[in-house]
Amino acid sequence: MPKPATIKDIAREAGVSPSLVSFVFSGKNRVGEQTRQRILEVADRLGYRQGQAARVHWPAARLIGVIVPSLEGAPLQALSDWAYRLGYTVLFASAQEDPVRFCHLVRALAQKGVEGFVASPLPGEEEEGLTALNLTEKPYVPLGNNPEQTIKDLISKI
Repeated sequence: MPKPATIKDIAREAGVSPSLVSFVFSGKNRVGEQTRQRILEVADRLGYRQGQAARVHWPAARLIGVIVPSLEGAPLQALSDWAYRLGYTVLFASAQEDPVRFCHLVRALAQKGVEGFVASPLPGEEEEGLTALNLTEKPYVPLGNNPEQTIKDLISKI
């Protein structure tokens, strides 16, 4: 059985210091986006998993809001997994098929500091939903069929 990857393994492979790798996982220091992505990709490729004692403290600025008409049938776990791999935490909300609630959730999540939205305005109410999203001045993408691409599309706009 191969030895689990360590922070030193990731640093060596990514061409950075172990301290920089630690900063990426702890969220305690701003790291350039390209460097952070390279470190996360190497960690993923090496199968790195933090130990039970390790605690990740992601800064509040790394939040993504996901608003869907209903929590049923949405690819929420995959969205959450991809966002996490790319250094973000997802806050999920269900509009419960109510356009007023959708607009309220957009405003509430914007006030909580999300950097962007994955959202599905309700059918027939798209104009109101898009207006609410535009008023936040935060980037958004529609909920797509490919969770990885949806998250990557949003992050590219952030």
